[in-house]
Amino acid sequence: MEWAITGGRLYVLQSRPMTALPPQPLHLNPFQRLMGPFFLEMFQERPYPLDVSGWMQRGILAMLHGMAGSVGVVFPSVNDLLPEEDGVVVRLVPPVPHPTLRTLGAPVSVVRRARRFNPTRWTRDSRFATFLENLRRLNAQDPRTLAWRGVIGLAEDAFATMRGITELRISYLPGAFLPQAKLRLMLMLLGKRHLGPALIAGAETRTSQANRALEALADQVRSHGTLARAFTELEPGELLSRLEHDPEFKEFHTQFQAFLAEYGHRETVSVLLSSSPTWSDAPEVVLGLVTSMMGERRPAADQTGQALAELKRHPALRIAALRRHLLSAVDAAKAGTAFREDSHFYATMVLPPLRRALSELGRRLCDAGVLADAADVQHLRFEELAGMDDGGALPAAERERYRRLVLARAAKRRELEGIPLLDTATLFAHMRPAPGTLASGMPASRGQATGTVRIIRGPDEFGLLRSGEVLVCPYTNPSWTPLFQRAAAVVVDAGGIASHAAIVAREYGIPAVMATGSGTRDLQTGQLVLVDGTRGQVTAAVAEPSS
Repeated sequence: MEWAITGGRLYVLQSRPMTALPPQPLHLNPFQRLMGPFFLEMFQERPYPLDVSGWMQRGILAMLHGMAGSVGVVFPSVNDLLPEEDGVVVRLVPPVPHPTLRTLGAPVSVVRRARRFNPTRWTRDSRFATFLENLRRLNAQDPRTLAWRGVIGLAEDAFATMRGITELRISYLPGAFLPQAKLRLMLMLLGKRHLGPALIAGAETRTSQANRALEALADQVRSHGTLARAFTELEPGELLSRLEHDPEFKEFHTQFQAFLAEYGHRETVSVLLSSSPTWSDAPEVVLGLVTSMMGERRPAADQTGQALAELKRHPALRIAALRRHLLSAVDAAKAGTAFREDSHFYATMVLPPLRRALSELGRRLCDAGVLADAADVQHLRFEELAGMDDGGALPAAERERYRRLVLARAAKRRELEGIPLLDTATLFAHMRPAPGTLASGMPASRGQATGTVRIIRGPDEFGLLRSGEVLVCPYTNPSWTPLFQRAAAVVVDAGGIASHAAIVAREYGIPAVMATGSGTRDLQTGQLVLVDGTRGQVTAAVAEPSS
């Protein structure tokens, strides 16, 4: 029997046994297996009702629906992607978009947009200026000063602002993807298809700019003896307090605050509001990154330069026109990569004002006795919040109804704890480890590297990675990027060859193996391994005898 006490009352939520049986295994087709790692990377935790009905349905999935619809493809609904039981998500079903008759005309539409909208000039589009203005307006509002309906309106304005980036992506993505397709075709004809990923690595992006800013902070710490000792000796919370109050560290603290003002909206874990504080919300994560960057820096292998040099040696490129045409295709493909990364960077700027609005709604419901904790607002759906005239002054019967609803959903969520959203054994069943390997996956960045394993499961462990170690993790997002300059190689449970980790690994010139499914379980911290990013394999390595 499941029960809970809140507001001094005892609630019996259910009388059936808590079986918590895992969902039936899914039979995935090849397309779902391809898309599975991408969505598994997005959902590190079971999304809450407010995640699904809010940011996912009105933000991320609305963007995917819009982009798919622009070529006549119907993207599955949120109910198909994240089926629920008693208001709680049970599993993740990798999507299968469905083409329609309109899809037959997609090539014409895509080519037309690619010619009209150049990704190198997307920030000069008037719609981008409108997006920034809407964002400025959002950030200028303090939800604490607004009535209930005003706070709901602020959240709805955040979703509407996000649509500005969706419209820009619909316009400019064809100009990002077609050059990459063209480059792949030209490389295939030249017998150099393997050079494609390395050639487009290293594009200038807002993420690479953030990494350089972090390196500058690390350089400042390294050159200041007292500050360096504070970083190495103090716990993150103590360090943060010391930076805020010690006059000796004022200059660094000023630069640190400037960094957070520019890049602090970046998510630390995933795109889910419930599980992903931003860098500004969790500045200790950024301090951990700075700490990890203070040690010896491993020179990055120039995969792009090596690939370009190999390409230029091809006899066909002695023809000036062909050489010029191919190098232009490389530049265009890199610009497309930068557009995808930077448009994501700006889209996540909507998260802080949206989170502030939803947190304020939770605080008011908590003060009214509807919720035991303000964070429990995540158990409600956005339409339920929007349907309240004033959550802080609900009639007694309504307060009781929502309180019981939240408790029941919380109990159901506890029942599903430990049950994965997607069975990775099913997802990666077609990728059986080769004999003699410790882990296998998709080859994502060429080369081999030997090093000891360091398993990093989340941002709170960033400071543990040492230079030359093999980074093994369940997922990555842009906030993980600075770790790549210290890692000898990277091995990831989820994600594909076009995922963030794969792109960044190629940029830093380190081997990468993606979609291992269970690398964080099969490998152990301190284990000496050889990572082969060309073959997608991790094997045991033998330590060289000391002289």
